[in-house]
Amino acid sequence: MNEEVPQDKSWRSLWLSSGALSLSLFGDALIYIVLPVNADLFGVSLAWVGILLAANRIIRTFSYGAIAVVGERIGMKNLCLLASATAVISTAMYGLFQGWAPLLAARILWGLSYGALLLVALGYAASDRARTGARVGVSRAVEQVGPLLALTVGAWLAGVVGPREVFFYLALVTCPAALFAVMLPARVARPPAPAASRPGMLPKPDRLDILIFWMGFGIDGVFTMTVTIMLAEHIALELAMLSGGLFFAGRRVAEMVAAPSSGYIADRFGVHRPLLAASLLLVAGLGLVGLGWLYTGAVAIVVARGALGTLIPAAVALFAPAGLLQPLARNQTWRDIGAALGPLTTGFVLHLTRAETLHLVLAVVFLASLLWLVTSRTWRQSRKTHLQSPGS
Repeated sequence: MNEEVPQDKSWRSLWLSSGALSLSLFGDALIYIVLPVNADLFGVSLAWVGILLAANRIIRTFSYGAIAVVGERIGMKNLCLLASATAVISTAMYGLFQGWAPLLAARILWGLSYGALLLVALGYAASDRARTGARVGVSRAVEQVGPLLALTVGAWLAGVVGPREVFFYLALVTCPAALFAVMLPARVARPPAPAASRPGMLPKPDRLDILIFWMGFGIDGVFTMTVTIMLAEHIALELAMLSGGLFFAGRRVAEMVAAPSSGYIADRFGVHRPLLAASLLLVAGLGLVGLGWLYTGAVAIVVARGALGTLIPAAVALFAPAGLLQPLARNQTWRDIGAALGPLTTGFVLHLTRAETLHLVLAVVFLASLLWLVTSRTWRQSRKTHLQSPGS
């Protein structure tokens, strides 16, 4: 018997699943700061640092579909409990082992853990489709708390106890994630769902998936990789690195505000208009960066990213005719593919053109993808349904 997301519409389940994800992110957030400057202490070369930091994203890119199938079979609560346990193990492995092989295993294990925890959090958030926007937004905001603490308190603790030893403490702090999973509602029996094709490693994208692909490619890939480079064109390198670090910390704070706010607006007025507005804001931000207005464009990009991170999954839930896990898994797959291809492409293209020019091109491409989405029959039909629904 297949199981969709349990029909638990309480906010308690949302807080518990999002809290488990947030706690589990401690180790992953800190490893990006600690590993590059302490590679010798971890027994790896700088070349392996890049591979290790990318391994988790690569493995989950090709695993979302399989994770969704497991979730449908064992239930969201059990999937959350399993992933919370493996998140603790992967965090502890950073401190226990040296060398590329065990650290690569830890990163792969974390990639699978994160993929499962993200789908669980999104699944519980989308279980109440009448309030999907606000619930996904709150879930995204809660998710940012763990990394924000890791980037501040965790970084300080690493300087006190050591860059490897700190992960033992973070593993202990992550343990309550499993307790949160235990407190989730038990599996709810549901009627068998209609047979559906399971996505492969690279499921065929729909138009929403294409839009989030270019969002991942442009923001998580190109912009994230080049923002410090563009800053260094105007200020000293040391100040550019400091400004880049402050920017990325501020980005998480901004998303904690933008995500729930955009979700509430989507529930109040429908997902279509805020999704369109946030997408146009992203186009404007990319264009402003391309024209040399780096700071103004960066603010627009950050706000748009926080809003779209909520609005696109909410739209996926709205457009999905039946089960939620597979469409959400497919959508996250294409976001991660874009985020992985963005830096890879940028590394080659920057030899041929400036970063600003690349942002202008991305603005045009994202706008074209947006127009392709809003002209689709699915978009028109879902908008018509919303306008005809009571209270709209």
